[in-house]
Amino acid sequence: MDIPDIPGYRTLVCDFNLHTVFSDGLVWPTVRVDEAWREGLDAIAITDHLEYLPFQEDVRTGHNRAWEIARDYSEGKDLIVIAGTEITRGIPPGHLNALFIKDADPILKDDPLKAIEEAAGQGAFIIWNQHGWKGHQPDTLQWLDIHTRLFDKGWLHGIEVANDRESYPVAIDWAKERELTMIGSSDEHDPFLHTISTAENHRTCTFVFAAERSEGGIREALFNGRTAAFCGDSIIGKSSLLKALFLASVHLSRAEGENAAFTLHNPTDLVFEIILVDRVYEDWKVHTRLKPGYAFTFRPEPGTSAEDIQLQVLNLITGAQEVLTFPLSGFSMAVQPGLEH
Repeated sequence: MDIPDIPGYRTLVCDFNLHTVFSDGLVWPTVRVDEAWREGLDAIAITDHLEYLPFQEDVRTGHNRAWEIARDYSEGKDLIVIAGTEITRGIPPGHLNALFIKDADPILKDDPLKAIEEAAGQGAFIIWNQHGWKGHQPDTLQWLDIHTRLFDKGWLHGIEVANDRESYPVAIDWAKERELTMIGSSDEHDPFLHTISTAENHRTCTFVFAAERSEGGIREALFNGRTAAFCGDSIIGKSSLLKALFLASVHLSRAEGENAAFTLHNPTDLVFEIILVDRVYEDWKVHTRLKPGYAFTFRPEPGTSAEDIQLQVLNLITGAQEVLTFPLSGFSMAVQPGLEH
């Protein structure tokens, strides 16, 4: 998919929650590499469970082996494979993924806090993931005392705001309140059966806005919160990052002349659900779904300026009940001579 870079950073498409037969997944690690390469991802993390190993009678080895196989197989495929593992416990504390680990074996400990401490001691980036799973919190999502303890110790850095096809609005606000990095993950255990990614049909993943395309660049961006979760056609993240991504994706132009029409053009492979509201003429409102490659032309009331028109992008989500909103004057607008007035 064509996902634009934003000023100062490269937009990398990553999936940080994947499983293989080395825990409870149904594929060999090389398949995860081929799937990601085919879909054009920049990076993946193999995060097999430490505690849940239903195939251990058939696959007997250490907890680093899946990552090692994937790393070696990825050479020459222009894909970054990050070492990771999943610390899999009931609530509390739930499931946590540790990325950029050095050795998974010593992370397997009876006490979950000791396991998390070991991962943190290895410099891991730790994510609270799958907290919306009904087996953990069937009625409502809760931030528990143990998560405050992990956060206060510096052992919790990110949170999944989307897992597979589910998103968790309350987790977006938790991330904002505590400056946790927002993550979207496929959490895939089965094979990916689709052969092409589109705005409507893709794995849930994370956009990482990195200074460079490298493992170090991804690590730095994660620890500094420069991410957005991509789930369905929704993109979830900080307002500043989503605005930068939207402005890098959608171009605004206006024809010459008084009361001329505006045109929004989307050359990317993303979809944007847009509402335009004239704050002067309150009865004027336009709703459009700007698909990949499409343009949309609209004409506001006479005398309206770009400053008067408020733009809301309904699928760029910045809070539990908030979406990206800014005036049309926030664009760097081109004037197009010769367009129909």
